[in-house]
Amino acid sequence: MSLQSFQDTFCGAVAGFSFRFFGHPFDTVKVRMQMDNQKRSFITSAIKILRKEGIFAYYKGMLSPLLADIPSNAVLFGIYEYVFRQICSNSQEKKPYFLEWFIAGGVAGIGYAIVVCPAEMTKCVLQMQKEYLHKQFKSPFQCFAYAIKNYGIGSVFKGLVATILRDIPQNATFFATYEYSKYVFSKNGDLPFYGALISGALGGFTCCLASYPMDVVKTQLQVEIKETTQNRKFKPRFYDGGVIECVKYIWQTQGYKGFWSGVESCIIYYMVGCAAQFTGYYYAQSLLTNYSNKH
Repeated sequence: MSLQSFQDTFCGAVAGFSFRFFGHPFDTVKVRMQMDNQKRSFITSAIKILRKEGIFAYYKGMLSPLLADIPSNAVLFGIYEYVFRQICSNSQEKKPYFLEWFIAGGVAGIGYAIVVCPAEMTKCVLQMQKEYLHKQFKSPFQCFAYAIKNYGIGSVFKGLVATILRDIPQNATFFATYEYSKYVFSKNGDLPFYGALISGALGGFTCCLASYPMDVVKTQLQVEIKETTQNRKFKPRFYDGGVIECVKYIWQTQGYKGFWSGVESCIIYYMVGCAAQFTGYYYAQSLLTNYSNKH
């Protein structure tokens, strides 16, 4: 591995930790809202969790995605930086590269989805326990063991197709928005701290809107892991992993609004998480670059 690839991977790991630590409470509220037939508001849902389950309920299911976010973000940023450098290898001009950012982000999203899918499945199941599901798992490892024992090793990748379909547009729009915003803020020199925060938050806002409907589908598919194969509503067609049946079900029972349940929580989640994620990434990258230049 080259020094540049190591730096990209390490900074991605820092970004993954930052995203999960600051964003997870909002993710918990988002998942609850996606499964709530009464369609409560973000504030109402957040207060309900606090009153019934306590403040630590916001961090339910955080361990598995935290353990996954570090390597998955290392993969995400490593692939993104590599693909972008390959596309723009002959260009020295400092200008916006919208198409290149978009393509590199989309390609990176595929690798990210494959790594993060098992952790996403356990996270969703653990977040839904007590309020909507009979409490069964005390840790993500119990959830993994249950899935593998009852449905085989492939079951931990339940919702993979939906995750890929979510993460391609999510990361394509995110990187294009973030990189352009960073370009604007750093025109006169180094990127200021507030510029890194705002760039990350704007990227989080746009990527949420681009991917949210498929995120709802993914959640519905993944929490079904606790149902027996015969009792699951969403039967796979071809190799879609149940996506088509899930989309039909949401449309028929809730209409287009069903694909946007909990979107306000998701917007807050991604804006806060991505602001922390990319501020962490940018400054970790700056520190490593300065260190390598001195040595």
